[in-house]
Amino acid sequence: MTVFDRLKHLLDLFRLPGDTRPGLKRKPKRQSAAAVFRGSGDQRELLLVTSRDTGRWIVPKGWIEDGEDGADAALRETWEEAGVIGEVQTGGPVGHYRYIKQRARRRDAICDVDVYLLMLREEQDQWPEKGQRRRKWFPVATAIGLITEEGLKDVIRDAFQFIKAA
Repeated sequence: MTVFDRLKHLLDLFRLPGDTRPGLKRKPKRQSAAAVFRGSGDQRELLLVTSRDTGRWIVPKGWIEDGEDGADAALRETWEEAGVIGEVQTGGPVGHYRYIKQRARRRDAICDVDVYLLMLREEQDQWPEKGQRRRKWFPVATAIGLITEEGLKDVIRDAFQFIKAA
């Protein structure tokens, strides 16, 4: 991520949900994300993938498609973006965050993202977006340091505390 990208990200944090600038869609869009963990105890690792546009490290996430609920979308996105099959933990989303999705061909959009907790079941060598992204497992503290969305960092911290206590 370049210095310009970081500065732009910081400025985006100060955009209000009611921001009326012409380049920003006002109604928040819903997305679903997966915090996928493997291992046990303090040795747990979190799965991160690179974004297609900037190559920054993120969790698998995307739009909720017709006929899906948030958990289904999290499972699908995890497969498409990382080639990982996980098991959604009960209890609904472990948290949510909001970010500004910057789109080159369309107006930027405010996205509300529900994050679901998944435990690794299987990891495949081939997956739909393999040529477009990288995937990597990181110790949780390292992963939090690599993630740029502040709200997502908080959700990951809470999810890690939740599974440690379980």
